[in-house]
Amino acid sequence: MALEDDVQQSAEQMIERIREQSEQDIRGFVSEVLTSAARERATVLDETRRAADSERQKALREESARVRAEVEKTWAAKLRETTEAGEQRFGVDLRTVREQADRHLVEKVASVRAEGQRVLEAALEAAQHESGRALALRIGQVREEAERTIAAELASAPAQAGPESAPVERQTDQIVKRVLEGVRRLDQTTRLTDALDTLAVLAGDEAPRAAVLIVQDGRVRGWRFIGFGPALDQGVDNAETRQVDLEFGEAGIVGRAVVTGESCAVVSGPNGVPGDAEPAFTTLPTGVHALAVPVLVGGQVMAVVYGDDSERRPAEAWRESLELLARHAGHCLEALTAARAAQLALFDAESIGVEDLGPRLPFEESGKEVRQ
Repeated sequence: MALEDDVQQSAEQMIERIREQSEQDIRGFVSEVLTSAARERATVLDETRRAADSERQKALREESARVRAEVEKTWAAKLRETTEAGEQRFGVDLRTVREQADRHLVEKVASVRAEGQRVLEAALEAAQHESGRALALRIGQVREEAERTIAAELASAPAQAGPESAPVERQTDQIVKRVLEGVRRLDQTTRLTDALDTLAVLAGDEAPRAAVLIVQDGRVRGWRFIGFGPALDQGVDNAETRQVDLEFGEAGIVGRAVVTGESCAVVSGPNGVPGDAEPAFTTLPTGVHALAVPVLVGGQVMAVVYGDDSERRPAEAWRESLELLARHAGHCLEALTAARAAQLALFDAESIGVEDLGPRLPFEESGKEVRQ
């Protein structure tokens, strides 16, 4: 009996332990199931809420767009009606005011243009008159100076006896006539390039070898050579002529004439030319006289005339003739430059105003000066 009670008691204790452990396991399982169900429910609710918010925002945007489109359409219609009414109301007045303003502007432009044309033409006429007066005065001065200089040189030379010797007065008249003819030829030039070419030809008539070199960008460049041989005597477009491009120190007496602004002369002795006086573009035999005369334009040396008596007998008083021709060429270049500047000022004025109206100049289509 006692054994059965013990067995029954042990069985009951075991059953109780099993029940307690089962209850704990069941309670944990139920808790996990409830937690998982709660999470799933929260997730579904969040997704449902986001979907509802998205649909609501989409509907709100569509509604906003529709309302905006209707408002814009309404305002556009109102603006169009207002504009049409304003144009109909003030159209005539606006056209009248615009036409009056256009007429007033055209009249003002024409008046200003006419006044500018008058002033420019007056300035050009005054410049041409002053240039002509200065040239006429210079011609008279050149004649007097030529007569005094050449007559003094010839008078100092010993007179040759015999019936075949010409009187000094006749020789002087011939020299003056030759120089004055050169002055007239320079006066007839109408372009700067023609004046330089004419000066070179006249210098070649006076000296056996002559040249005109221009001063540009701080250097001496060849323009025209006469008597130096076929390589240099082919004109301005000759490649050899263009290759004469020297610094002032390399140009000998030509460079000195540029730097000092005065004539420079040298005589080649038995030991050659003293110092650095010999130009780099030629050599001077023994006994040769060389002269370089600056051509001044507005006080600036723009070119140099070079001459020497190598190879043949030069013209009588050739050095004095070169001095006079170079000096007069400077005045001619100065007058041509002033006239050209005045013409360019008038030419530039053509681009001002309505319908390309304005002063007209004696220019060709290429922009070159028209010979008068």
